[in-house]
Amino acid sequence: MPTQKIRTLTLFCLMVFILSGCNSISVTEVDPNSTDNILDLLDPQIQTEEQAFANAESQLKAGKLDNALVYYMKTLRFNPKNINALERVGTIHSYHQHPDLAAAIYQNILDIDSQNVLANINLGLYFLDKGQNIKAKERLKAAVANENTETQDKIWEAHNGLGVIADLENNSTEAIIHYRAALAKQPSNQMLLNNLGYSYYLTGDENQAKVFFNQALVNDNHYDRAIHNLALIEIKHGNFSTANAYFNRIMPVYESYNNIGYLCLLTGQYDVAEEYLRRAINESPVYFPKAEENLKTLSKLNKPTIMLPQSIIETTNEAPASTEVTPAKNTRKAHRHAAKLANKKHTSAKRKH
Repeated sequence: MPTQKIRTLTLFCLMVFILSGCNSISVTEVDPNSTDNILDLLDPQIQTEEQAFANAESQLKAGKLDNALVYYMKTLRFNPKNINALERVGTIHSYHQHPDLAAAIYQNILDIDSQNVLANINLGLYFLDKGQNIKAKERLKAAVANENTETQDKIWEAHNGLGVIADLENNSTEAIIHYRAALAKQPSNQMLLNNLGYSYYLTGDENQAKVFFNQALVNDNHYDRAIHNLALIEIKHGNFSTANAYFNRIMPVYESYNNIGYLCLLTGQYDVAEEYLRRAINESPVYFPKAEENLKTLSKLNKPTIMLPQSIIETTNEAPASTEVTPAKNTRKAHRHAAKLANKKHTSAKRKH
């Protein structure tokens, strides 16, 4: 069957799952007659749930996700509560960047089996990405509570998500416990090593933080999140040349200077901030609006409150860090704020690199 036809029929089959005004997908509420004819056209020889699922698995193994999805749908026509088929459908939707559809599938699984680890993990991470941390924590804790031998390769994601939530709740001690549990499953995972280092940084243990940031660089000396965090520590202690050396691994020198200037701006080192921002402008081969904007911000520091511009450093998704900053009298608080701007917490394997 032509690929385009397969895709068209796949999309049609998917649409029967979407119920207007509902928060979850309910396979049992779909009229079987609405899809029987179209599914039978795809492969009329399939007469049982077992045949449909076997074909789906074969197509999935071959990397033909659209074809596999159709056969999983056919499997669900025979048995709407086939957990394995529902898990695969959710996974395919996640792969195709359809998070809302995937989440609805995972919710449907939990309606059938509330202890399903895969569904709890993925729905928990979905809620975390949406900023619904209470729901995320509930689901991720349920996943950890029901860990089994079949979920060993996924449970680390639940611990990582719980670690992110703990840091959001200013409970870095608990975050460290979860990141270490995750690293027990994934000992060389750069994302986890960086997240663990960041939590140690938040507790004030910079030496341990640097240990894990450096471990994150063992397999990739250009891993940008760990480099940003190591540079931040050096800037905090006035080691600007060392910070520049870190940044130079992953960016041109003028962007490095701008980063240093911006972080010094955040942490109240205004003379150094001006020096490096001007160096950034002088070194840039073209007009450098970010550095110019940061300099304008610096010139407004005689006001009680300023609005910081968007940094070229990725803003964090692990905390709603405000861009409104009062010139820092509390140095520790300012550095924690700078760390949040410089650090990028990750919550799933898909985003770890």
